[in-house]
Amino acid sequence: MINSPQEVAHSSADIEVLTPGLFSTVQGIGLTGYRHLGIPIGGALDSHALILGNRLLGNPDNTHGIELTSGKVELKFNRDSWFVVTGAQYQISIGDRNIWSGWRNKIKAGETLTLKGPSSKMHAYLTIDGGIVQHSPLGIGGSTSQALGRGDRLQLGKTLSITKPIGAVQRGYCDEIRALPGPEMSLFTATSRKAFWHNRWQLTNASNRMGARLDGEALSLSAPKELNSHAVMPGVVQVPPSGQPIVLLADAQTTGGYPKIATVIEADLWKLAQTRPGQSIRFVHVSPSQADDANYEWQQYFYRLQRAMNGS
Repeated sequence: MINSPQEVAHSSADIEVLTPGLFSTVQGIGLTGYRHLGIPIGGALDSHALILGNRLLGNPDNTHGIELTSGKVELKFNRDSWFVVTGAQYQISIGDRNIWSGWRNKIKAGETLTLKGPSSKMHAYLTIDGGIVQHSPLGIGGSTSQALGRGDRLQLGKTLSITKPIGAVQRGYCDEIRALPGPEMSLFTATSRKAFWHNRWQLTNASNRMGARLDGEALSLSAPKELNSHAVMPGVVQVPPSGQPIVLLADAQTTGGYPKIATVIEADLWKLAQTRPGQSIRFVHVSPSQADDANYEWQQYFYRLQRAMNGS
């Protein structure tokens, strides 16, 4: 079950899953403060897209929504609701009515929301006013990491006071991923260091919520080196013996022993979440101050959005 302080307003299921799509999961922005116990942060791979949807609805940033990966998703609503779809581009409809992505829309009790995609990027996020406070899989206990199944039931928090649609411009995809040098960067050969920053890397089909696995020129150490297991977190770029980098994502383990050649800055992790298998990316070297500036740009984006909503 999903524990939440939000009020559960209805005793029956507010949403019924008719068609679950491929690996659709209920996600928040992650759980912090427990990595020392071996518990991953988890949460949305593209947390900025989830926060955007919640902001447009007036939900707290950490309100749970549905992370969509691919395929057709059909959800029957049993209460009037407002919703937003952000992130990857999906075909969205209620009956024969087409819906815009990135806009706050209303659905009435008894209607079915259909989402098909993605046509671009990788993960979309469905947020709903009040948020998802309980996920009851058919016959077993709930978990935010468990994919939705046909017949699952979702319960929403208290209905919010929303009167009209509103939308926001979403980001375009960019294949340049800004990163800081990692603590073991100097252990790699000069050729490998140059290859990491100047070559392109293709995302493989082996990627998942734990890590983005890349394929390209194999990276190698100047000399064999045994490392003790050490703390890692989302964004860390590890290089296993294969020489092919792995960028750790939301569900990554809390410790690892592979050398860390770089760390993707927090402001750019969403780009990896929206990269599709077969697409390529390039790492761009930045300084700590540039990483801070990138995070500030996101803060300003959400600040301007809030100002616009307050004035609407």
